Amino acid sequence: MKYFRVVFAFLCMLVFVAGGCAKHSLEREPSSSNNKLLIPVPATADQVLPTIRPTLIIPLEPARRPGVAAHEEPASNDSGVSNDTAAVVHDRAVLTEDTVLKGSVLIKGYLVVAPQATLRIEPGTKIRFAAVGAGNNAARLVVQGRIIAVGTAESQILMTSDRKKPVRGDWGGISLVSSEKRNQLEHCRIEYANSAIEAQFSTVSLKHVAVSRSHTGFLMRDAVVQMAGGSVSESETGIEMHDSELDSADMIVVDCKRGIVMNRSAASVSSMQIRNNQQYGILADDCRIRMTSGELSGNGTGASFKGGEGQIVATSFNANRETALHLTGARIKVNRCRFFNNGKDALRLEDGRALLWGNAFEANTGFNLYNAGREDIGALQNWWGSADSSAISQKIHDAARDPRSGSVQVFPWLNEKPVFLR
Repeated sequence: MKYFRVVFAFLCMLVFVAGGCAKHSLEREPSSSNNKLLIPVPATADQVLPTIRPTLIIPLEPARRPGVAAHEEPASNDSGVSNDTAAVVHDRAVLTEDTVLKGSVLIKGYLVVAPQATLRIEPGTKIRFAAVGAGNNAARLVVQGRIIAVGTAESQILMTSDRKKPVRGDWGGISLVSSEKRNQLEHCRIEYANSAIEAQFSTVSLKHVAVSRSHTGFLMRDAVVQMAGGSVSESETGIEMHDSELDSADMIVVDCKRGIVMNRSAASVSSMQIRNNQQYGILADDCRIRMTSGELSGNGTGASFKGGEGQIVATSFNANRETALHLTGARIKVNRCRFFNNGKDALRLEDGRALLWGNAFEANTGFNLYNAGREDIGALQNWWGSADSSAISQKIHDAARDPRSGSVQVFPWLNEKPVFLR
């Protein structure tokens, strides 16, 4: 009996020890290396729940659109690069889907709009182009599809260099390549480009687009361009056209080395101001021109047309340092125009293909009309600054002065300046 009691006590002790070990094992935290699945036991209603700490949420990096690089920290002040922070960076990217740009954007290398895509730029957007390449390798925006960049007068779209001290040609410009869709730019400002807008076999509408400090403001090759209310200034060439069509109103071309250069193109321009261009306002070769209510003032040569045809109506040629209007083999009608205060000849003709009437000439340093060709010229019903025949002939260069020149028929002339030219 005594032996039985000892065995029973020993068994009870073993049960107690085993139960304590099991309880201790359940209460321990599972090891990170333990691969067993632990099934928690549901708590009873009378158990007290522990305090729950807020969950720590780590945000994921937003997905990038194709062609969009990660944001980069701005370069230091010593690099000469602007410290403006760009929200979006495009580095040698191709847009294959419709895309919208807004805010601050940096373009490195190039951004190409594929033929099936449309790029929309919202008002107030500032696009900077990295000035790291040169010439053909300069950063640029290439449009094969369509571009719609419509700002407002209060919130213009700016496209410029990313340098703190930019210069002409820092970036390539906007190139439209065989894009005959309805491309549209309104209330945009473009600065420091090589060719600010270059259109090749493309069509584009420009309204209130201001280009400044570029090598070429607008370059057109086999393009159809409409311009309204814009300007180009402080550039080497304001507008250059080859085999293209231009319809322009209320444009200003000012303070450039060359104003407008045209080759085998057609232009209809109204209320255009071409002022203070160093070499010439217009230089045209074999073009069709219709110019109304224009102003060419303060240029080297006002306008020079070789070949071609058209008309110049109600336009003012004022204070040009060289010849105001030079026509060579050009079948152009000149009517209701005013030539005054020009540094040399007002009108120089190399042949008799032009027709002049209803114009006003006064206070020109050189001749009012210089016939440099052998053909006779008809210039009837013009105001020559005087009604006196002797005073009129003194300002005409023709066969009366040089037998090698053709004659100029000025009679009958106007006895007073027309009211609309006063």
